[in-house]
Amino acid sequence: MALSDHYSQELSEQLGRAATRGITHILVNARELHSSLGDCVNPNDQMASCRLAMRTEMKAGDVLFVAEDNATMRSVLPRIGH
Repeated sequence: MALSDHYSQELSEQLGRAATRGITHILVNARELHSSLGDCVNPNDQMASCRLAMRTEMKAGDVLFVAEDNATMRSVLPRIGH
């Protein structure tokens, strides 16, 4: 499985758990998402893959805040068409 697939899977699981709890939105930080999968050999490449997975997961109503080498996504829940 490609690294970006791992990020996508973990992000999807986080969104699913939040939706199950009845939460209407969630903030997901790229550094925290990256850390949830453990340390890696090349953190810069992995952060890029992590941010790409977050952008790919975005749906209407979501917002991505980007600051230099980090990003935070505000996602609306539940995910429609997800």
